[in-house]
Amino acid sequence: MASTGSNINWPPIEGIISDLDGVVYRGSTVIADAIEAFTRWQKVGVPFCFVTNNSTHTPEDVVRKLRGFGLAIAPSEVVTSAITAAELIRTNYPQLTRVYVIGAPSLVTAMRDVGLEVTERTPEVVVMGLDRDITHEKMRIAVEAILNGAVFIATNADLLLPTASGFEPGAGATIAAVAAATQVQPSIVGKPQVPMIETALSRLGTNRASTIMIGDQVPTDIQAGKRAGLATVLVTTGVPMRQDPSLMAPDFIVSSLRDVEVSAARAARPQQRRA
Repeated sequence: MASTGSNINWPPIEGIISDLDGVVYRGSTVIADAIEAFTRWQKVGVPFCFVTNNSTHTPEDVVRKLRGFGLAIAPSEVVTSAITAAELIRTNYPQLTRVYVIGAPSLVTAMRDVGLEVTERTPEVVVMGLDRDITHEKMRIAVEAILNGAVFIATNADLLLPTASGFEPGAGATIAAVAAATQVQPSIVGKPQVPMIETALSRLGTNRASTIMIGDQVPTDIQAGKRAGLATVLVTTGVPMRQDPSLMAPDFIVSSLRDVEVSAARAARPQQRRA
C-alpha cells in the first residue's frame, strides 16, 4: 500500500526524475507548489531531470517555459519523447532513413537532427506524436505506409492531457485509431516504457536506489518509474487517479510536492554512479 499524506517517512533521496504536465504545470498554468519544491531542491544541490511524453516541445521550449515560472534549468535537464524516438530509430533501425511524421514541428526537427529524411513518399517508418492539426488524410498516409510494411513508432500513449480548464485528447487517442485500422501495435518510446527514464538516470549520474520518479499518472509515469526500479511518487495535481489492479501502485502519494522531503544533509552526500 502506498504511503500518503504529509507524515511520510521519506527514504534518502539523492536524485529526482519528474514529469512536467500535471506535475509542474497544467497547460499554461503553473503549479506554484511544484516550482517552490524544485527551487528548494535545486538550492540544496539535489539534481533532477524532467521527462516528458509531450513531443510538441523541444528541451529549449521547456527551459523557456519554466524560466517564465521562475525555475531556471538547462536543456540537458529535459528528455522528450521526440528526441527519444529519433534516437531509437537511429539505434534500432540504422538501415531505415525515410520517415513519415504525424506530430508537431519539434518532432519533425528531432528526426532531421539525426539525419532522417521526413517524407510522405514510400516511408520506411511512421512516427506519431501529438498533432493538434490531425486530419483524415494524415492518418490515411500513415495507415497505408504501415500496411505496406513501415515500422510503426509512437512517442507516447497518453489518452488525456491536463489543461488549465480540464483535459484534451492526447497523442494516444489518434495513435490508437491508426493501430486499430492497421491491426499493428506501435513501439512506444515514452512512458510507461523506460527509455526516457534510463536516459535521465544517465544524465543525473545518481544511484538508482536513491532516485525517485515523480508523476501525476499511474498508467504512464508510475509504471515507467517502477519498471526502471525507482521509488515512485504520485502527485494528485494532474490527471485523476483511476483504480486499476493490473497496474503497479505508487510507493507514495502526495497532494503537493511540498510534502516531499529532501534534506540538505542527504543532498550533500557524494554522488554515486547509477546502478
